[in-house]
Amino acid sequence: MTTLPVCKLSLTGCMDPNTPTQVNSKAVYYEVNSPLWSDNAAKTRAFVLPPGGKIHVKNCQPNAGDAALGECVAPNGVPNGPADTGKWVFPVGTVMIKSFMFDGKLVETRLLMHVDDQTASMLQLKYGFPPGSNWVGYNYQWNEAQTEATVLPTQQRASVMFDTGKQTVGWHYPDVIDCVACHSASVGTLGPETAQMNRMVGAANQIDTFKTAGYFDGTAPATPYAGPMVEPYANPALGLTGPQGASLDQAARSYLSANCGFCHRPDVNYQGFDLRYGLSLYDTNICSLPMLNGYPNPDGGAAISTYLDFDPGNHANSATWIRMITPAATMASQGDVGRMPPLASAVIDSQGAQLIAQWIDSIKICPGPDGGL
Repeated sequence: MTTLPVCKLSLTGCMDPNTPTQVNSKAVYYEVNSPLWSDNAAKTRAFVLPPGGKIHVKNCQPNAGDAALGECVAPNGVPNGPADTGKWVFPVGTVMIKSFMFDGKLVETRLLMHVDDQTASMLQLKYGFPPGSNWVGYNYQWNEAQTEATVLPTQQRASVMFDTGKQTVGWHYPDVIDCVACHSASVGTLGPETAQMNRMVGAANQIDTFKTAGYFDGTAPATPYAGPMVEPYANPALGLTGPQGASLDQAARSYLSANCGFCHRPDVNYQGFDLRYGLSLYDTNICSLPMLNGYPNPDGGAAISTYLDFDPGNHANSATWIRMITPAATMASQGDVGRMPPLASAVIDSQGAQLIAQWIDSIKICPGPDGGL
């Protein structure tokens, strides 16, 4: 019954049987430059490739050739363009393992699996996944003793108050449909791409290490690698030291790409703008764009046109910033079109909101096609 999750994390084979909080020796830990905000939880990330499986790296540049460009069209037929160059595609059978913790104490481990077509069809029938969905995620709640984690109901969100020994935090578990909403057929994994993975881990470049280990097919990133996304701000709890001399624009664009760009792109949830990192501000089309949907004024009317997604020099009139600071409770009253991101987060990222506010205020006029931003 491949559509049913394993009830105990220790029985999945993903974790070390001797140290249940650590991944199995076959799993590969990795780090990203700009992490997705998860209510200030620290995270560990790992993947397990199936026997013989290799990572494929997209090349969506115009001169890449017909075969490569054929992979740069979403399942819904929308081209995803040059900005998807460097996207890592994991083979069927891959398991992504992500654990969330506060003060070193685990609260959740999520398993995300790339399934074959037959299993995907069964999942669509069982859970109502959208056609084409080929990833499934299950969420495991850790016990107080940190010896075992138990799968949560697949079709039910859950919330707990979690005592780390130093503080009590609220934690919200998504359901199986939430996982597919973000890990759509067009997106797959959210973090692994060359600009995110191009970083020093220990004494070596992470991509160099993976190349030496033979994890890629013939599409491994070539040196010099694409410039790395910068860490958006310093946050010791998340292991972030900050942008290290990068510009305000680089830090803000890195944050928006990691937290918004996997959804706000032409082939997923296109609201007239595209927040992927490889685009200039002009090409994102967000500057001075009237807000099309959502909070504030979700019911439309004349007042909705007073807000822009990005109002140059005025973050307080910019829906991008407003929705970052909107309490999660507003989502229920506004039909899930209030807070952004709408899933897997209930705590406002005050540092991220401040960064985006400063960025918007620093740009007084929208750039032209040669604006350089």
